[in-house]
Amino acid sequence: MPENVVIVESPTKARTISAYLGKGFLVLSSRGHVRDLPEDELGVDIHNGFAPKWVIRNRKVVAELREKTKGAKVVYLATDPDREGEAIAYDLMELLKDGHRFARILLHEITPESVREALRNPGEIDLKKVEAQRARRILDRLVGYQVSPLLARVLAGRQFESLSAGRVQSVALRFICDRELEIQDFVPQPYWEVALRFPTEPPFLARLPRRVEKAEELERLREQVSRAEPVVAKVEEEEVRRRPAPPFITSTLQQAASSAFGFSPRRTMEIAQELYEGVPIEGKPVGLITYMRTDSVRVAETAIAQAREFIKKAFGKEYLSERPRRFKNKTRAQDAHEAIRPTDVFRTPESVAPYLRPDQLKLYDLIWRRFLATQMAEGVWRRRKVTIRLGDLEFVASASWMEFPGIGRILELEKLPDEGVVLPDLTLGQRLPKPELLVEEKKTEPPKRYTEAGLVKKLEQEGIGRPSTYAQIVSVIQERGYVRRENGSLKPTLLGFIVTDFLRRYFPETVREDFTAQMEADLDRIQEGELTREEVLRNFYSWFSPKLQTVEELLTQRQKPFQVLTDVPCPKCGAPMEVRYWEGELYLACSRYPACKSTRDLPRDFPFRYRDGRVELAEGLKQAEAAPERLCPTCAVPMQVRHGRYGRYLRCPNCGATAPLPTGVRCPACGEGELVERFGKGGTFYACSRYPECTFRVPGRPLGPCPNCEKGVLYEDPRRHVPRCSNPDCAPS
Repeated sequence: MPENVVIVESPTKARTISAYLGKGFLVLSSRGHVRDLPEDELGVDIHNGFAPKWVIRNRKVVAELREKTKGAKVVYLATDPDREGEAIAYDLMELLKDGHRFARILLHEITPESVREALRNPGEIDLKKVEAQRARRILDRLVGYQVSPLLARVLAGRQFESLSAGRVQSVALRFICDRELEIQDFVPQPYWEVALRFPTEPPFLARLPRRVEKAEELERLREQVSRAEPVVAKVEEEEVRRRPAPPFITSTLQQAASSAFGFSPRRTMEIAQELYEGVPIEGKPVGLITYMRTDSVRVAETAIAQAREFIKKAFGKEYLSERPRRFKNKTRAQDAHEAIRPTDVFRTPESVAPYLRPDQLKLYDLIWRRFLATQMAEGVWRRRKVTIRLGDLEFVASASWMEFPGIGRILELEKLPDEGVVLPDLTLGQRLPKPELLVEEKKTEPPKRYTEAGLVKKLEQEGIGRPSTYAQIVSVIQERGYVRRENGSLKPTLLGFIVTDFLRRYFPETVREDFTAQMEADLDRIQEGELTREEVLRNFYSWFSPKLQTVEELLTQRQKPFQVLTDVPCPKCGAPMEVRYWEGELYLACSRYPACKSTRDLPRDFPFRYRDGRVELAEGLKQAEAAPERLCPTCAVPMQVRHGRYGRYLRCPNCGATAPLPTGVRCPACGEGELVERFGKGGTFYACSRYPECTFRVPGRPLGPCPNCEKGVLYEDPRRHVPRCSNPDCAPS
C-alpha cells in the first residue's frame, strides 16, 4: 500500500494525476460530495444554531476510501479549488480520520509541473471557505424545503406534490417572467430611417444619424431636402483601434460558447471540466485548460511570458502588444483563481485536434485564441467621415478600412458597419448634386427574450449566483418546467408565472435581486472571516420565519388564499375556472370546487397572457384546439385534436389512428407536402409532411404563401411575433 494517497472528486481527474505521479502514489476518487443534508427531512436544527445533520451520500464509496487509505502516512486532498471542493475535502478528512496526516493541495491547472508544485507546498483546509459553503447549503435548504410545500398546497391541494421554489433560481425565473410581461405589453411605434443617395462617381449614401419619429417631422424633412443645396460641411479621419477583451471567466466563456456554437451553459461547463481534468494525448492524459469556475481575469506572469514568446515566434514582433497586458477584476470578484486559459499556449488547437472531440476542440480553440489575443497588438482601422449639410439638416457618410490586423490575425472580428464602403474624394465646402431621398418605415420592436447566455450575463451583472452556480440555475428552472427553451430563447411557462406570482406575493424578498445579491455578498464575507455562518443564518431567518408563519395561517384560515383565475367559464355552472396542478401537469378546475367538480385538461403548448394573478387563455385554447378538418384515412371519421407529451396531434375517436396536426399551408420547398405541427427539444416547429424526403421547416406558425416573393411561406416569428418569410432573400413588410 503506497504511503501517499491523493483524493480528488472525479475518476477522470484521478486518472490524469495518477499518470503524472507514478507508483509512489495512490490516486482515488470520491465521486463528488460524500456528505449532504438528508433528502427526507429538513436536516437543520433551527433552535440549535442552525446545526446541520449531515448524512453519507454513498456508503460504498466511503467504505472503499477508508479501506484504501489504511496505512497511508499522508492523504492529500486535491478536490477542486472552490467552496464546494473545500467542503468535500473537509468531509473526507472527517470521515477518513484514522491516524492519517491530511494535507490540502490546490490544483488551478492539472499538469505534471503544477501537481508536483502543489505536493511540494501543501496547505490546510480553509475552514472559512467551508463555512461559506455550509451557509449556502443551509440557506438553500431552509427556503426550498419550507416554501415548496406551501406552494404545492395552494396549487395542488397537497403538500408533497413535485413543486419547488429555490433561493437563487427564483430571481432568475422572475427576470424571465418580467421580460415576458414587457413583451406582452409592448405596443409597436412607427419610425422612419432617412438617407440620401448622391449620384457621384462612385455613388454613395449619407444617413440621417437619428430616427424620425413623427410623420409631420418627416414631411418637413422632405421639403427641406427638396429645397436645400447639399454642401460638404466636414471631412474627418480617425483611427479605430480594436482592443482585445479580457481572458475568459466562467460567465463570459458561457456567453461566448452560446453565441459561437449554441452551447448551453451546462454543456459548456461539462466540456470545460473535461479539458481541465485531462484528455488523452499521445496515450497520456493532459490537462489543457486552467480551472473553469472563476470570476477573476488575473493571469500568472509565467503564462503571460509564454504567450508573448509564442506570438513573437508565430507572427512576428510587430504583433506583440507594447507591454504585457493585464486586466483589472470587477469589485465583487473573489480572485481565488486565474482566468480560464490554456495550460500551454504552444499546444495549439491544430496540434491537439486529432485527440479531441469536435465540441472539445471548438471550446479549446475559443479559449486559446481569446487568451493569446490578450497579449497581441491592437487591430488598427482608419475611418473617413463626411458630414453633409442641407439647411439645418446634417447627414453623415463614412467608410473604414483595415491598416493593421493585430488581434484580427487570430480572432474573427465583427465587421465594422461601414467597412468596405467606398466614398468619392470629397473636399470641405464642395457642393454636391441633388440627391435621391430614401425613406424606410420601420416599427419599434419589443425587447428580446433572454437566451441562456443572456440570463447568465444578467445574473452576473446583478451579483446573483457565482461561477459554480450559473449553469445550474439556468438548467434547474428548465428541468422544473418553469421555463422552456424556444428557438434559442427562454420563455416562461404558465407554471413559471404562477410560481413567480406566489413568491412575489408571499415571499417578495426571494425574488428581489438586491436581496439575493446581498445574500451572496454575505456568503463572501463569511469566507473572508467578517461574518459567521450563524450570524448570516440567524439574520435571514429573523424575517423569513414570520413570513412562513403568516402563509401557514392563511392556508389554515382561508380555503383558497391564492387562486389563479382564468377567463375560461366552467362548462357546468359558468363560474370562472382556475389553474390547478396535479402529477406534473396543469389543468383547469371550477373555482367553486367542491360545490362544482368540473375540470378540463390544458394542452402542453398554448398562447396565454398572465397579468396580476389572472390568466387570459380562452382565445389561446381555441387556437390550440382548432385545426383544419381531417377525416381518418382508415375509417373516414372526423379526427379530433389531442394533447400529448410532444404537443398536439390528431386522433381518430373511432379506431385510434393518429396523425400530425396539419396547418392547411402547402410546403413551398417541394410543393407536394403540407406543413404540419411538430414538437422537439426547442419547442413547437412546423415541417413538411413528406419528411424525410423533404426537410423544409419553419420555427413559427405558418400564415400562408408569401405575397411579396411568391417563393416562401409567411410564418409568425416566435421571438418577435411578427410575420417573416422563409425565403432568406425576401423581406416582407
